[in-house]
Amino acid sequence: MSQVTAQTLNFTDHSREDRPLKTTLWYPEELNLDYAANYSGEKHPLILMSHGSGSNRISLAWLAMPLAAQGYIVASPDHYGNTFSDPIPAQFKRYWERPRDLSFVLSELIRQYGPLIDQERIYAIGFSLGAYSVMALAGLNVDQNLIQKQEDETLPANVVVKMPEFGKLTKKVVEAKPAEVPTDLKDDRFKKVVALSPALGTGVNSRQQTKKVDIPTLIIAPGGDKIAPIDQNGRVYHKFLPDAIYQELPANVGHFIFLPAKKQPAKVDSFWYSDAPGVDRKQIHQQTIETIKNFLLS
Repeated sequence: MSQVTAQTLNFTDHSREDRPLKTTLWYPEELNLDYAANYSGEKHPLILMSHGSGSNRISLAWLAMPLAAQGYIVASPDHYGNTFSDPIPAQFKRYWERPRDLSFVLSELIRQYGPLIDQERIYAIGFSLGAYSVMALAGLNVDQNLIQKQEDETLPANVVVKMPEFGKLTKKVVEAKPAEVPTDLKDDRFKKVVALSPALGTGVNSRQQTKKVDIPTLIIAPGGDKIAPIDQNGRVYHKFLPDAIYQELPANVGHFIFLPAKKQPAKVDSFWYSDAPGVDRKQIHQQTIETIKNFLLS
């Protein structure tokens, strides 16, 4: 077990209108990134993490740190325009830019720190819309035509939105034209992916859309998820990915269980950080850490 060091880097993808990708790394403290070019020791597995919509790069730190202590290098970027501190609706609707963010950051990490990285052990873990992001890297193809059918802009305002994971911005997501959405975001450099509270399952309804997913996949879906309901999301992914490892948490466990645990969240934060009676967020985090460790080592 190693001590963990954290460092934040600033990348820019000039091919996408100078898209900024602030990225936090967690890694064993014995690694010196400044001397990566001269490193000749044991190579380390690398994990790319993808946060949920409206969250940020450190929201999965509870998971990143114990993995880094086990020898992983963990990298988590802010998805530009889709963070709590920098919400840009025009960027939010371009959900397909998120997998591209991860592929770009991976390329930069290999370019700058390649001697440290075991390129046969590169993985991705995502939460909510981040879970879609890593599934896209594995080969998932979401159908924007299906997504558009979930929300008819002519409906009155009091009609329940069928994609609650997008909340008030659902109409922005629906605005995206099917021709804008890439049909192939697969990145063969990733060898395993983990999807936590997966979203965007409303864009999947056939095995054809998952046929390119040919790497080990772990899906963990809360049974009481009201943001990305399992009938529309976790179970849909599992239906069309029958070889994936699928774990469904109890019916009283909600969507945000994979956000940080707080002892006494402020009232304004209770939506994200409060759980149903009997749900121990820290305990579920610990179970999730062990499940993911075992999956990545299998």
